[in-house]
Amino acid sequence: QGTLALIKEAGVKLELHPIGRDALVFFTNSSNPVTSLTTAQFRKIYTGGITNWSQVGGRDAEIIAYQRPEESGSQALLRKFVVGKATMAKAPSERISGEMGEIIDAVAGYANSGNAMGYSVYYYLTTMYSAENIRMLAAAGVAPSSQTIADGSYPYTNDFFAVVRADSPAGSPARRVLEWLLSDEGRQAVSDAGYVAVKG
Repeated sequence: QGTLALIKEAGVKLELHPIGRDALVFFTNSSNPVTSLTTAQFRKIYTGGITNWSQVGGRDAEIIAYQRPEESGSQALLRKFVVGKATMAKAPSERISGEMGEIIDAVAGYANSGNAMGYSVYYYLTTMYSAENIRMLAAAGVAPSSQTIADGSYPYTNDFFAVVRADSPAGSPARRVLEWLLSDEGRQAVSDAGYVAVKG
């Protein structure tokens, strides 16, 4: 929102063209018997209303809910799709992971148990930073996958965009790159990179 405000203040008009789709995903240790939660349950976990896995059909164990810093992209998605402007449960500093890899490692190896959970983006978790002992949680029974993200059945999907200035002339480098990204070849490149391409 801050970036959008700066753009508006500068009087610059932009064109946003969706070129791919990613998603907010929640994950836990693969030994955890819980496989799916609802948005309301995710919200209550991260705002402090649910604190034990037994409250959501799991074992009698404290939920160790790792968080990301407020300025991170995955935190913005958590607020967009799950908690809104609600006050997050206060987490100890050691449970706020500055790097996405840190939160994945923390959940994978927390005390050799399955009671930790965290969140990231689908692309990062599946393509950039694989870790053993991690399982993504379904949302209301819909597991995140390339197919469910592409068709929108997974609820926390988010488009990403190629952005050009509205006054960029035809034939300019920006327009040429945009045209390529929106072509079949460009969409294939997005897919080959591990993202879910937006159909043209």
